[in-house]
This record gives sequence, structure tokens and C-alpha cells, in this order.
Amino acid sequence: MNKIAECSVIIKDDFNNIFLVMKKTKKNEPKLWYNIGRKIKGKESEEKCVTRAIKDDLKSIVFNVERLGEVINISNEVCAVFKGELKEKVVLGKDVVEGKWVSISDIDKFDLAPDEKEKIDLFLNI
Repeated sequence: MNKIAECSVIIKDDFNNIFLVMKKTKKNEPKLWYNIGRKIKGKESEEKCVTRAIKDDLKSIVFNVERLGEVINISNEVCAVFKGELKEKVVLGKDVVEGKWVSISDIDKFDLAPDEKEKIDLFLNI
């Protein structure tokens, strides 16, 4: 088993929509959409990493967390992919510009960051 470098969580609602965020960027950088995710710090567990990412970006708590699998990102690092649900209103963190609930059929209309499509495909194929 490869060492997990980062964790990503796909937030879903009761209608199987997923929550995507647009992070702050510099002026000339493209504005891309992401799932919630973070690099693992030190000896932090994958679940703690997911909880920290949700708390930092959405000021919320994630429930029903379930590991879906792993993907290799463009940096050749292993990313653990989870799915989870929120039970309270989303309040965007300081590094997030916008957040949006997106239906599965509309995913292709969004300019996703590299690797994000693979994570969503993993979610859809479970």
C-alpha cells in the first residue's frame, strides 16, 4: 500500500448533488473548481485530515464519512477519496471564494482542477 499524501472528500446531499468550491487565486491563475481536500500533516489520520479540511473550508462538520478509494494525482502522490454529508449550513472559509451544489449531470459544465474529475468518477462508480 502506498503512503497517502492527501485526502479529498466529496460532499453530497440527499439528492446526490455534490458541493464544489472555487479557491482564492492570483490574478493570472485560472479559476478552477475543487472538491474539499488537504495534504496530510505529520502522523495525522486520513479521517482527521478530512475533518480538518471541512472545518477550514466550510466551517462545518462532516457526517457519514466513507472511504471510496485512492487516486494518483498529477504529482504522482496518492490521494485518499472519501464521501460525506453536511448537516448544517455552509459558511465559506477564508481561502474559498465560492461554493456551489452541483448536480451530477451538470459536472461537465464546470472547469474542474486536474485530478478532480477522477475523484468524482470514483464517487459515481461506487
